[in-house]
Amino acid sequence: MTENEVPESGTRTQVVDRAAKILAALAAYGLSGGRLVDIARDSGIARPTVHRLLQELVAVDYVRQLSDKRYGLGAGLFALSLSVPSPVRDMNAIKVAAQDLSDQCGDTVYVAIRQFNSVHYLVRTSGSFPIRTHSVAVGDTMPLTSSYSGLVLLSGMDRLAQEEFLDRLPEGPTSHYWPRSAEEHEAEIRRALTQNAREGYISGKDVVIPGVAGLALAVPSRTQHPYMTVSISAVESRLATERIKDLLPLLQNTAKRISAAID
Repeated sequence: MTENEVPESGTRTQVVDRAAKILAALAAYGLSGGRLVDIARDSGIARPTVHRLLQELVAVDYVRQLSDKRYGLGAGLFALSLSVPSPVRDMNAIKVAAQDLSDQCGDTVYVAIRQFNSVHYLVRTSGSFPIRTHSVAVGDTMPLTSSYSGLVLLSGMDRLAQEEFLDRLPEGPTSHYWPRSAEEHEAEIRRALTQNAREGYISGKDVVIPGVAGLALAVPSRTQHPYMTVSISAVESRLATERIKDLLPLLQNTAKRISAAID
């Protein structure tokens, strides 16, 4: 094929666009991978074209074929990701937005970002009623099932990927003070995931830490799946149902401000 020839399946731009859609669809399935038919459905690309592009992506290690005929992202992408710049363009603007929210509501505000299969905390600001028990610090990285922010990110993933995370929940109490059984803990997490899918945010108390209530939602981005969250954390008495209704618009406005500072 000469330099000016066009691939049979369409222009070079179309090929790149289709490959990008396939990789984005695969990312939603996490470590479990996705079936050919599901990838075609999610990407909106015909199955024969998806199959051909998958084989080409497997050849360059950007995709791997799993033993159960599923496809997942390949290790070659990990090496590329090491050189990818941070999606945060203006960290100071994010800190200012978070602090403004803390000043308005009086509570602790967190901004967190997905880091592989965990959630990493970038910003923490405090108001006049900062939470002090079992608090999370800037720089902490936690499993997606261990915080309100993590559950928001988990909710944006494929159902099969969610089930894999839920299967890895501790079979016994997560700590000596956790008052619920493993079944009750899982049920509460499932409720939170359902709430986020239905209402666009997660709220509640004792979902991940006894005595701590939270209100969290995803920060809008240009990507198909959210990768950043903003949340309010407080003692139970400060996040009653009536107050959550008042705080939600403030949190949504803060998410929009943070969105303007990321890619």
